[in-house]
Amino acid sequence: MKRLFLISVVLMTAASTMAPLQIFASGKLQVVSTLPDFAWLAQQVGGDFAQVQSLARGSQDPHFVDPKPSYLVDLHRADALLLDGMQLEIGWLPPLLQQCGNPRIQPGSPGYVDLSQFITPIEVPVGGVDRSMGDIHPMGNPHYHLDPYNMALIAEGLGGVFGKLDPSHAAQYAENGRKTAAAMRDLGEEIAKMLAPLKGEPVVTYHSTLDYFFLRYGFHVVGFVEPKAGIKPSPVSLMELEQRMKEKNAKLLITEAYQDLKTARRVAGDTGATLVVIPSYTGGAKGAETYPDLIRFIANAILEASRG
Repeated sequence: MKRLFLISVVLMTAASTMAPLQIFASGKLQVVSTLPDFAWLAQQVGGDFAQVQSLARGSQDPHFVDPKPSYLVDLHRADALLLDGMQLEIGWLPPLLQQCGNPRIQPGSPGYVDLSQFITPIEVPVGGVDRSMGDIHPMGNPHYHLDPYNMALIAEGLGGVFGKLDPSHAAQYAENGRKTAAAMRDLGEEIAKMLAPLKGEPVVTYHSTLDYFFLRYGFHVVGFVEPKAGIKPSPVSLMELEQRMKEKNAKLLITEAYQDLKTARRVAGDTGATLVVIPSYTGGAKGAETYPDLIRFIANAILEASRG
């Protein structure tokens, strides 16, 4: 609580000392994304008419991003805020929005852009949700960025969003959105051909981050290191997982780099599985500097591990 109080004081102080709002201060649409993947996509759509930056880094767990006073400056100047939504950023974004002093990007404003509106979510809970179920997102799995076809839909959507915020360049945004969407679909087809030999492959992963990717490319998820989303595994849950892996002949254990690698290594060692450590966001590792790089990185890592 003390730490949260100190962060709040810092944010309030920073906001009170900022300059007045300036729309298109640099002559470009100012776009802030919560995540680097959407920042990359927005820059493709915005082209020369937009200046885009990301708050979170690709190496961070997006559920737990420490708010910084510099984020307030970025948000204060923004004409558009792009967020994953589905409560992914609920632990850190709301206080920043409350303190940034920018009405253009508040919920309900044209500049507040929840990108989940453009995709069809998976794993939407049926019935009530409570804490006994783990860190369940009531609107579904929020990690939809790892399906290039979802990114195609978002690119098209951003073409329209940017056109409304900056009508003088609406035609260019729409065209960029169409071209970027086509490139994302081409990427999706490329990855499908790469991973075709692994269709139906049983895999275990740490968290549900890759579920859209696995669904798109036909992998069979037989278990998670987390017994429930966001819940630390216990000796009993790990024993049950290892037994299931042996029964299902799961030889690949895939985990994000920011997860508990010590536990992942232990499970892989106990079962003879190959541990695949991947970045799950753009910029999360060398060689994953762009979104297409990221998707190819993940596909190549899984393909390489499957060959032993």
